[in-house]
Parts: sequence; C-alpha cells; structure tokens
Amino acid sequence: MSGPKNMDDLHGDTVVSRLEIVCYRSGAMRLAGSITDEHYARAMLAQARETLDNYHIQQKLGRRSGILVPAYDTSLVGTPEEKKLLAARDELANAMGGT
Repeated sequence: MSGPKNMDDLHGDTVVSRLEIVCYRSGAMRLAGSITDEHYARAMLAQARETLDNYHIQQKLGRRSGILVPAYDTSLVGTPEEKKLLAARDELANAMGGT
C-alpha cells in the first residue's frame, strides 16, 4: 500500500480561488472573491460562461443536467414564505408613505 502522492490525496479537492456574483432586488450587483489577479479572474469567468452556455445548449437538446439549479428550484421565483415576507415589506412601506 503506497502513501499519499500529493496534497489532493491528503485533503481532497481543496478550493484555491472563488468568485461570487450577487444580484440584489434593486438590480445592483456585487462581485467578490479572488479578483486581485485580473487575468486569472477573467479566465475563471470565461470558464463559468462556457459552462453556462454548454448547459443551455444541452437543455435545448433535451439533455437535462444537474450542474446548475433551475430558477424554479430556488427562491428567485418566490417561495410562499418569500412572497409573505415581500407582501409584509410592501404593506409596511405603503403604511409609511412609500410607493
């Protein structure tokens, strides 16, 4: 029996870089993570875009994939709980003279 050959053998597939894109209800967006190395960050974004494009190509061909979670499986569409929270927020805003 041989020992571990590299760090991945010891620790698994370790995250070494991360980008996070967040979109707020207002439409404002935030990019966070490993963005100090511009060329590497752009390469990560390019790879993510290629993955997204390929995912949608496969979807159009009828080949479903679990790589991405469809919007209807997230709160982006609006869970019942989220709809109640939004209604309460709107009711409060209207009571305070908001639009």
